[in-house]
Amino acid sequence: MSLRLISLIVFIGVYVFIIFNIIPRTIIALVGVVILILFGVLTPQDMVTYVNWEALGLIFGMFVLVRTLNESGFFDFLSVIALKIAKGIPILMLFYFAILSGLLAMFMDSITVLLFMSALSLEVSKKLKVSPLPFVLSQITAANIGGSATLMGDPPNVILGTGLNISLAQFIKHLAPISVFILLLNTLYFVLYYKKTFLSAKPMEKSYLNNLNPQEKVKDFSLMVSTLISFLITIVLIFIHRNIGLPIGLVGLIGASLALILSGRKMEHVWESIDWEVLIFFSTLFVIIGGLVKMNIFNDLSNFLVKIISGNIGFSKSVFLWFSAILSGFVDNVPFAAAMVPLLKNFTLITTNITLVSLGLLVSFGTDVGGNFTPIGASANVVGIATLSRAGVEVSWKDYLKVVVPITFLDLLLAGFAFLIFFK
Repeated sequence: MSLRLISLIVFIGVYVFIIFNIIPRTIIALVGVVILILFGVLTPQDMVTYVNWEALGLIFGMFVLVRTLNESGFFDFLSVIALKIAKGIPILMLFYFAILSGLLAMFMDSITVLLFMSALSLEVSKKLKVSPLPFVLSQITAANIGGSATLMGDPPNVILGTGLNISLAQFIKHLAPISVFILLLNTLYFVLYYKKTFLSAKPMEKSYLNNLNPQEKVKDFSLMVSTLISFLITIVLIFIHRNIGLPIGLVGLIGASLALILSGRKMEHVWESIDWEVLIFFSTLFVIIGGLVKMNIFNDLSNFLVKIISGNIGFSKSVFLWFSAILSGFVDNVPFAAAMVPLLKNFTLITTNITLVSLGLLVSFGTDVGGNFTPIGASANVVGIATLSRAGVEVSWKDYLKVVVPITFLDLLLAGFAFLIFFK
């Protein structure tokens, strides 16, 4: 059996196991790496070479910063402010909570956003005596849309951005305006869809709102301030890292180190809350993709795509946008993004009709927003629906698709037109 065939079989096998959740994804990815090395497709040195250390460094740094913010009570502080701004009016709470979810997801992982926003929604829905489903569905879709706006917004962005050398400034310039527009459209859709339910619900009692004090939700004010300062410094460094010759992975580590130093001994237990499984999964996945790169399989696939779609720029953009969006609705978007990095590199080497940055941004946007298509399309979806399930609210595929698919299709359709018109 040829080495090319072995690398392809391992890649497809790992993907199938991930899609159907037969074995935990990190275990199957690790097994795939071992098989590639045992059969001589990769050497032990390749394990280091093909790992995207820039992506891992940035993701790890953001993990630490977000966990530290959570420990300080920052998210509880924000939730009370959102409640007060909405003045306890049910339909305004639906709107503001969704917008807050989208804005937060621009700078931190959507899992964290959904964990605290869905918990808040359950508490609020009990007081309003309405179903928490509208809250959580609007927050899931908002988080996936908001995550598309920046380099650090979602893991696929980090993987594609670092792998294709796309800067935070380019994400913000080209994707943020479209993401913000789509976020507003998406939120208004949910407000209109559930208008009757929320307009008939009674507002929260003023006495309850008056007794809410955002400052009381802060567990450690000095920790919150120091972490926010570290977070802002990290964002600035991500913007200018190219100008000062600083690797973006190192920027993530600098931000994490700064937050931990300023926290003193308060966060010495942070290592227990870091999602090490995610980092190991990413590492092994990069190595498996590296096996395909080494065997030049992406070169062959790129040549095939060039023959089919490279003749028309608009058609090429549409194909990559919708292909990434639809596939992301059914498969884990992290391995998909990792596989697209070498494919896009080879595609743009063969054809001069479209740039690598523009393709990378299109695929990143499609992957993030397309995750809204199904209940398993993104981590935010799984977390939000699992939270509802634990609270006794079961969400079937039919219930989810009926509400979310129409607006997701419209979101992508309008974004596609915007890309064709403005994305030169």
